[in-house]
Parts: sequence; structure tokens; C-alpha cells
Amino acid sequence: MNDDFSINNNSYVTLTMMNDIFEIQYMEKSNFTNNIQKLDADRYVVLDTGEIKEFDKSGNRSENKNSLNQTMKSLRYLINANFSGQPNELWITLTFADSSLARNTNAVYLCFNKFIKRLRYKYGKDLEYIAILEPHEIKDGDIKNWHGYHFHLLLKSYIRKNLYIPHEDFENVWGLGWCRIERLNNVDNIGAYLSAYLTNIEENPENSDYLNNKGQKKYIKGARLWLYPKGIRLYRKSKGIKKPTRIKMTYAEARAIIGVEPHYRKKIPIEIDDFQNTIIYEQFNRRRKKNLSRKKDSPIIGKH
Repeated sequence: MNDDFSINNNSYVTLTMMNDIFEIQYMEKSNFTNNIQKLDADRYVVLDTGEIKEFDKSGNRSENKNSLNQTMKSLRYLINANFSGQPNELWITLTFADSSLARNTNAVYLCFNKFIKRLRYKYGKDLEYIAILEPHEIKDGDIKNWHGYHFHLLLKSYIRKNLYIPHEDFENVWGLGWCRIERLNNVDNIGAYLSAYLTNIEENPENSDYLNNKGQKKYIKGARLWLYPKGIRLYRKSKGIKKPTRIKMTYAEARAIIGVEPHYRKKIPIEIDDFQNTIIYEQFNRRRKKNLSRKKDSPIIGKH
């Protein structure tokens, strides 16, 4: 097994394309007969992509961090494939004034479904969205006074150059609490930014730029994970939201398409009895001026 991060230029990888964000996934040894391979009692690897996942044995989200990370990864892919901080995009926070309503996950999603129909009726059926459910912080550990959930809404139009909805009009259409409308035009990786904002992901070069009050922020968010019931959908999307493009090709072909150096890499060694394998992830961002500096013990460029 190789001890560095090198990928042979002729090796086949999976390239995920999301506007200016790209990800390469490489697995040193592939098995094309079975889709998954069990690693141990808790984990398995998806052989097509090299992703390591955990069997879901949890009662809530905090008991299965890997399950949450997988969900957030899928969300990050969707966000980056559809949102890049353009003038035709908005980021909105929707809150509930009634805490008894906000605590009921079925009720809040029902309210959201009615709201998005009203919004599209008034401002156009071309509006596409990703809606993300987040629990409020529990103050001083007092669950009795917990306010419940709120929504983060990413909104865009594919046919308009600029999307603008007055704040007062938006709150009137929502009608259940206050709203905050923002633009994300100064963020070069919106998926990573919102992932860091919404959950306690481990700080790494991919997201560290977006974590404020390091440590404290992660702790507060992490304390809320148990408030997600098992089976709850953390996010919903409209039909017009596009999935990222994923293609198998050689490493050389992928690097030629991307055209920049990776800013983040991760190597995962797998050892089970006599079986050994290596999974390598590389992430790229065309909008970043600074790319990952090369290290002698982990070269980036593929070998011939």
C-alpha cells in the first residue's frame, strides 16, 4: 500500500462537479461485484465511491455522527451544485413566534409547505429552494423553555438575473415569526459555510475559514444534535434543484477538467485481517486564490 497521497494518472476516480467546487474520490482497490463491503460491526464501505458509512443503530442524530455527516455531505453537494452567491440567490432564516408550534416537526414542515406555495404564487413558480431544519439552542439546559425549530431557506431563480423580495413582504407571506434575508456573495464555498454554520463538523482546512468562535460554536451546535428525532428529514428541496454531476474517469482526465490544485485532501487507510485498501479524497475550488501547498511526504500530482 502506498504511504503517500499520490494517485496514478491512469487510475479511475469519481469526479463530482458542483459549479466551481470539485471533489475527486479514489479507491486503490475496487470490487465491481458487490456494491458494499462490511468493514466491522459498525461500518461499511461503498465500493463504487469509496465512501465509509456506519450502520444506522441510533435513536437520534447525536448517537450517529457519521449518519449526520453523510446527510450534511449530501446537502453540501446540493448547495454547491445550485448556489454560488449570485444576484439571483437569497439566504433566508424563518422563525416561529409560537414555541409550541415550533417544537412539532410535523407541524413546522406542514407550515413550510403552505408557505412555499404562497410565496411561489405571489413571486413566481420559477423559485427553487433548499429548506434546512435547525433546532434552536437550549438556554441554560432548560428543555422546558426550548423554543423548537426554525428554517434556513436557500432560494433562487434560474430565469432571473436578480432576485429581490422586500423584507416586509416576505414576513407577511411567512406570517409565523420574524425573517432575516441575506446574500452570500462573499462566500466562495457556500456548502461548506452552511455546513459549518448548521452542525458541529470537525474543523479541517475545508471548513475552518467559516467557523467563528472556534470551539464554542462547535460545542453549541453539537449540543443540539439529539434534538433531531430519528428519521427526520433535515432538509427538503424543490424539483428544480439539480443534483451534482458525478462521472467516473481517469485521474488525469479529472485534473484536466478541474484545472487548479486541491485545497483539501484526506487519506483513509482500511485494514481488515489480511485485506488492505486506501481511499483518497481531494477537493478543489476554482474561486480560491490560495491552494494547498505541496508537502514532500504527500505529493498532489499523480504519478505516471
